[in-house]
Amino acid sequence: MRDNGYENVSHRLESDEIGLGWLTGITEWNTPRAVSMKPHRHPHMELIFCLKGSLTYQISDHGQVTVGECAGVIIPANTVHVLKGGTDAPCQRLGLHISHRMSPSRQYAAFSPKDFAGFRATLSKMTARPFRLDARLQPAVKELARLMGKDRLGSAEIGLIRALCCTVLFWVADTLSRPLAAPEPQMMDEAVKFLESHFADKITSDALVLRMGYGRTQLFSLFKRHTGLSPNEYLVRYRIRKAKELLSRPGATAAGVAQATGFSSVGYFRKVFTKYAGVTPACDRTPCATIRRPT
Repeated sequence: MRDNGYENVSHRLESDEIGLGWLTGITEWNTPRAVSMKPHRHPHMELIFCLKGSLTYQISDHGQVTVGECAGVIIPANTVHVLKGGTDAPCQRLGLHISHRMSPSRQYAAFSPKDFAGFRATLSKMTARPFRLDARLQPAVKELARLMGKDRLGSAEIGLIRALCCTVLFWVADTLSRPLAAPEPQMMDEAVKFLESHFADKITSDALVLRMGYGRTQLFSLFKRHTGLSPNEYLVRYRIRKAKELLSRPGATAAGVAQATGFSSVGYFRKVFTKYAGVTPACDRTPCATIRRPT
């Protein structure tokens, strides 16, 4: 078993270069696709951020975890895990490797050992649960990734990296300590807009999970609280609404409308349309209208 898991690393800073006492290293991967790696484990906790593409991890005792773009996940210390892959598109991820306790020989210190212990305790409770990078976290993480992507770093830039790492640790702990209802309503508005803008595609709720970056259970709970419906139910109802609009156009056919609204087959479209609209679309042999079911 590999013990480091640092294949295909683009850039890395070691603990003695950073000097914070609680950070054993920072790693940046920037690859043409999400490259899989062998199972491995670390003595430190990993705070992973996905900035491009998506990542699929298999984490012992936690199962499979998918992390979407602009989202993060915490991998517990001394736990076997493997990056199984993810998107075939360009992928960028950033890893902060967090020590079990703050070293007494730290050169720089923004937090006391007690502060750090509190942050780490919060992170430990939320391992293997994807979380969205909010408006506070995103700029700091992206700037940290930009600096890590440079081939040469000056002393002032490394100082900025230290400051950004402390900022990221604080905001992640603060975000994860908030209750489930804390995410802003506009995030669920974004989820709704994503479904509405992709209703014609053959998408599933998995696509929404990847887009939003939340864990599936958390996302579904928040979405239903926001809309009163599950993501799947919302998407089906929206497709039926758009189908009604298309059916009113001259020359429309059931097959054409089914394809235009993302249904897998005309038979399935008829079944779902009848269930939600209370009417059945006419057969494909004539321009499509609607006929009421007999009572």
